[in-house]
Amino acid sequence: MSLVTVADLSLRTSAGDPIVSGIDLTIGHGEIVGVIGESGSGKSMTLKAIAGLLPNGIEASGSIAYEGTELTTLSRSAYRAFRDRELGIVYQDPRAHVNPVHTVGDFLTEALLVNRRMSRRDAVARITKLCREVGITEPETQLSAYPYQFSGGMLQRAVIAAALATDPRLILADEPTTALDVTRQAEVAFLLRSQVRERGIGMMFITHDLELAAALCDRVYVMYRGGIVDGFAADRIFESRHPYTMALLRARPSLGSGRQRLATITEELRAEIDEEVGRR
Repeated sequence: MSLVTVADLSLRTSAGDPIVSGIDLTIGHGEIVGVIGESGSGKSMTLKAIAGLLPNGIEASGSIAYEGTELTTLSRSAYRAFRDRELGIVYQDPRAHVNPVHTVGDFLTEALLVNRRMSRRDAVARITKLCREVGITEPETQLSAYPYQFSGGMLQRAVIAAALATDPRLILADEPTTALDVTRQAEVAFLLRSQVRERGIGMMFITHDLELAAALCDRVYVMYRGGIVDGFAADRIFESRHPYTMALLRARPSLGSGRQRLATITEELRAEIDEEVGRR
């Protein structure tokens, strides 16, 4: 049985405008599943649906099952308990999700103190161990620092530690490397991968970076205009013959391409893609 099974998920605004339609995807135990596509294709909204964090006014239909348990029928309090127990979420910009007036240590221990009812001493001990695992090498001193005193890459490591603190079995990562420089992107991405492998948990990894998805993920889904249009094992991403996936591959920058204008997805190409999607 898969860890997560999403079947025929559709999201609409209260006015009936579609956001995503007919989403089918699975995430297995110990598996990293990538979701790629342009901004506005529905990637983050699909993640929020799985997490039970949809904005007010969004109507959902379809099924989201976690180890066979249907999540869409849970009450708000039951969904909150599920998130506290089973989910870890890593967002794109760590500074937007850390309270700047609290120390990093306060941020990291909060879930353990509130949700797990741990003593402060035990919570600090657990967080100190986790910090070392994610590359925060001097937690005894660094936990008393404030977020502004951390670099972007180091703060994202702290956010990953927070996501892992309650021993979740599913990580939802929404473009967790986008706000970082290239070197830190690789470090954070492969830190996430090592933690998934060591713990045997599942992860949904949203990204615009096709090379990163190919290197990091086990399988990849491609989203376009609110639907999944392509999917494959990650090591076969460059073999896809779907016109949209091929267009994304052509549009990526390359060190060997010289001073050439990057390819774009023209209206004519979109018409071809829409026709292909309609046939499927």
